[in-house]
Amino acid sequence: LMFVFEDISKLTDREIQTLLGELDKQDELRRYLASSLKAAQKQIKDKLFGNMTEGMRQAVEQEMMELGSMRLADVEEAQLRVVQQVRLLEEKGEVTIVRGAVADGFVD
Repeated sequence: LMFVFEDISKLTDREIQTLLGELDKQDELRRYLASSLKAAQKQIKDKLFGNMTEGMRQAVEQEMMELGSMRLADVEEAQLRVVQQVRLLEEKGEVTIVRGAVADGFVD
């Protein structure tokens, strides 16, 4: 099964924080995060914003406002870039991608 942007909600809080740390390291990646959230489902926005520091959250929200209206194709491209970052983290063993139902994943 393919990992898609919506599957980010299946990552643990710790894995989300690892992802956010990577995305926050580079301005370009931070922009992709802001762009990707413009059309994201509420569940994904809540999960990501809930794992951000207050400063990062404010910066991402500000960037989202500054981006204004965007073509859906551009948002989807940004989401793909975020997914690629998740895949890189999986290759490095820093996150585990849960494919299939969440029930097949982990429990706390």
